[in-house]
Parts: sequence; C-alpha cells; structure tokens
Amino acid sequence: MLKKFFLGTGCGVWGDGSWECRSWENKAAFCMSAFCLQKLITEKTPQHPSHPGENRYRIEKKENCEEKTLSFNPIVIPPSPENPARYLVIMLHGWGADAMDLAPLASMLDLADCQFLFPNAPFDHPQVPGGRAWYALETSDYQGLVASRQQLHDWIISLEATTGIPLERTFLTGFSQGGAMTLDVGLSLPLAGLGSLSGYLHSEPHPQGPQNVLIVHGKQDPVVPIAAARQARDLLLGLGVNVEYHELNMGHEIPIPALTILRQFLRNRLETA
Repeated sequence: MLKKFFLGTGCGVWGDGSWECRSWENKAAFCMSAFCLQKLITEKTPQHPSHPGENRYRIEKKENCEEKTLSFNPIVIPPSPENPARYLVIMLHGWGADAMDLAPLASMLDLADCQFLFPNAPFDHPQVPGGRAWYALETSDYQGLVASRQQLHDWIISLEATTGIPLERTFLTGFSQGGAMTLDVGLSLPLAGLGSLSGYLHSEPHPQGPQNVLIVHGKQDPVVPIAAARQARDLLLGLGVNVEYHELNMGHEIPIPALTILRQFLRNRLETA
C-alpha cells in the first residue's frame, strides 16, 4: 500500500518504507550506449505539428540558447542546531520530478554533520505538470544539456562562498537523469564523492584527479537498463576512477537497501574528507 505520495513529483513512500520514483517510466523507454541515450519508444504526447518542441525548455528565445541564466531554487535542509554543518550533500532528482522528490531522504540518511541541498532542474518537463528536466530526453541533441551542465558546475563551485563548506567536503548524488548529471559534472570537480542511483553516462567522462564514485542500479530497471550501469562502471574503472558498484534486485527506484548503501558510502567518505 502506498503510504504517501508527493503530488507532481512522481515519488512515493510505500508501507515498507521504500521509495519509488515513477512519474514518467510509463511514458518512454530508453536504451543506453556508453556515451549517449537513444530513444526506443517515443512519448505518447504529440508535438505541435507546426512548431515541434517550441519553447518546451524555455531557452529558445536567444539566438544562442545555451546562454540563458538558469535557476536551481534548491530546498535547503540544515543539520540540527547542535551539529553545525561540516559537509554538504547535493542530491539531483530525475527527469519529470522536482526537488521535493528526494528531499525526504535527508532525514532517512540521518547524517548529523551534513547540510542537504535539493536543487530543482532548470527546465519545465514537457509532459509532467510541475515536473522538471535537466535537459531534453525527447530531442536527439539533448537540448539544454550544455547550459545545464555549465551552470550546475558553476553553482556547485559557488556554494563554498555561501555555506563555508569546501568542495573537498561536498558530495554530489543523483537519481536517473540526476545521476547522469552527477557523473557528468561531478567528475570535473574535486568533490568528496559522487553517487549515481539508477543513472547512466550521457557523454564521455573526463575525470579530473582522484574520484570516488558509488553506482547503485536495479537488475530489473525497465527505464535505464542495467547494461548502462555496467558500461559506466567499466569506463570509469578504465580511467582510474575508484568505483564502488552494486546491483540490486529492484526496478527504477530507491528502496531501503539502496539508501543503506548510499548512507554507508557517505559515512565512509565523511571519515576521510
């Protein structure tokens, strides 16, 4: 029985405490190569016949659509007053959800010295009311990816000035498309650790310095096939990245076992960050 569902986010907590993010998995299915996502089944919602995709990601008014300033409007969850924040955990939601999707995980992870940030992806989702997107999955050129990547990168760098927490004590994690953004942007920064939950690589990785990456994926994932996680693991290991890899008996979701693995990964890295 579904105990609680966050309207417009596509994420709910079930009676056994497990979380499932499922706002869009019945709308499309995708297959992954090592460096890109290719659509298998198109969305049922048709585009306008005369202006396909017009203004769907609100970056088309400029001649160079990648120049528009984006806003992430994060949910901020600080630690308790008796435990000043020494570490920062940023969690990126998936395609079609929003910042509320993963925000309840802060209390479930129960990390006393951590401040959590849950940013909203910058673009409106084309089918899900209230849903957000890091970039367009329904276009072959991933419209918005370049702008989203650069400005997420710059935003993360700027956080030390506002939080007082350096990059070396900052963790970046994400679910699904948020996991893809985590691997893309996070590998270019000297962060304490990266976590990809049901994620994938959407571009060739170029790690900058030592990196510690957690990959957790479902063997029965119908949205992002397990092959995508294995490809990401093998590519990153080949580039010298320290990868902790887990395959679980689950679909496209974040159940309690996945949270337990993520929590332990964060705790282990906290001890050395």
